[in-house]
Amino acid sequence: MESEGLKSSALADTIGVNRATISHILSGRNKPSIDFLEKLLSAYPNINANWLISGIGYMHSDIKKNEVVSTKKIGKVVVFYDDNSFEQLNS
Repeated sequence: MESEGLKSSALADTIGVNRATISHILSGRNKPSIDFLEKLLSAYPNINANWLISGIGYMHSDIKKNEVVSTKKIGKVVVFYDDNSFEQLNS
């Protein structure tokens, strides 16, 4: 709602659910049903379903998965073991 600049009533109208449904979900009284999620994803296909359900990943699915975030490359990895020994792995 925030990213689209919508009030709960406008969201309910857009996805075709009762306004009380949105109110109950936002208050924590009810959890969204599969039907609700399907309607939401149908109306907003750019929303990442995995993020919507689990909170993992990006909100919008149109973000390129292989988008370069940093130009840095890994030079070495150091693994520390329980016995306080370690091993250096070079790339």
